[in-house]
Amino acid sequence: MKKILIWVLSLLAIAGSMAAQGESNPMQENPAQNDSTIDVIGWFNKYDTLTYWIHETMWRISDTDTVRTGLVATKVRINVVDSTANGYKMDYTFLEFPTDTIASTPLADFQNKITAKLGQKIVGTTIRFETDEYGKITKYNNLDQIKKQAKSLFKQAINDFSKLPEIQGLKDMGLDIKDYTKNVDSDKLVDGYLAELKILFMNHGLSMQIGENTEHEDATDTQFENTTYSSVYRDNEDGAYHVICDVTSILPQDELKAIVGGIVEYMSNDSITENFNENFDSQVKTDGTFEDYLKIDYMPCGWPYYVVRQKSTMIGNRGKLQQTVISLDSYTLAQ
Repeated sequence: MKKILIWVLSLLAIAGSMAAQGESNPMQENPAQNDSTIDVIGWFNKYDTLTYWIHETMWRISDTDTVRTGLVATKVRINVVDSTANGYKMDYTFLEFPTDTIASTPLADFQNKITAKLGQKIVGTTIRFETDEYGKITKYNNLDQIKKQAKSLFKQAINDFSKLPEIQGLKDMGLDIKDYTKNVDSDKLVDGYLAELKILFMNHGLSMQIGENTEHEDATDTQFENTTYSSVYRDNEDGAYHVICDVTSILPQDELKAIVGGIVEYMSNDSITENFNENFDSQVKTDGTFEDYLKIDYMPCGWPYYVVRQKSTMIGNRGKLQQTVISLDSYTLAQ
């Protein structure tokens, strides 16, 4: 449900299509023990149980002013239900969706209401999945059930969202939010349920060089110009290890114009379209940037205990930032 809320709150964000470009990973497959590398391997056991808090915060950046525009919190649990020589079977269960206690805007207040309403329907939902012997996810076992629930909750959220006065105002300008969301792929909604789970296990089965590295790639037909910084290191005291990957992509002005223009096309309002065509070039005189930062901290046994994922889109000194923090709340590790 968390991702459904993010979908609803971000429908008109101009940079939604940027996240898929510039993704990078400094790791290589086929882990092999070496003093100069770190191998991410899950030394898990049957009955391991871990709970995590997931906090997703959204910010609007304007000149020197930064305003929080949304906060969604989720508590989840991971259980290892079986362990074999070939891998693990696990359950990922949604436990709790507390509301934002310091909501200060009409949108944040709406978010609280929809969180309370939809959260009751998803608490207890479990995603069953399997991994290989390294901890890399290989299979999801009940996604048809999750897809059905996701579509139902998203439809309900949009119906509630469309009643907001701000959204009614968009409808008067020619943008019907319900028509706009007809193009949302239900598979993307399911991905929302899996997003943080995938992050927690994304590096398992990979091997990486210890140290820092910076690489630059020029723009091609399939990706933007980007610079990738990576850092991999281990704590000598307790054996915990850390993986950082930070990718900054350049978004050319013509690409930005095409994205915003695509949204404008949904508005059957000639004056808005004309105003956009006349003023975009004069108001946007610089390329934009999209930064995707990810840091994962691991216990020696391979369980992640702290994750920060931050995505920011900037045009000049204005933009938006979305931060996901996953923190280990409690754990019981079987022997």
